[in-house]
Amino acid sequence: MQGNPAAATIKNVSRVFAVLTVPFTMSFPKAIFCYWITSNLFSLGYGLVLKVPGVKKALGVPEIPKQPVVTAPRPSIDLYTALKQAKTASQQSTSLPIEPTEVANQITSSSSRPSIRGLEI
Repeated sequence: MQGNPAAATIKNVSRVFAVLTVPFTMSFPKAIFCYWITSNLFSLGYGLVLKVPGVKKALGVPEIPKQPVVTAPRPSIDLYTALKQAKTASQQSTSLPIEPTEVANQITSSSSRPSIRGLEI
């Protein structure tokens, strides 16, 4: 998450939404508000306790291996260019002549057969 600026942005937005949840949910029925607050506090405490290395070791939680640092910069994705490429690819695929396949020929020829009404008892 250190090398990904989008992850930091998402984390900050999530924090803002968490803080804004309290004033928005105060008008809800009190039972729902109390449930959400206690549930979120319990989850927060649980997550903080599990970050302690001694607790992880006591509970047998495996350690997450460290990812190697990538030194090569990733190419940036330009949304406009990607949409333009997708549009040209779809135009090229629709501009190709469509030839009927054997399956399509079998379907049309089977509909021209006489109906099964003559086989009914």
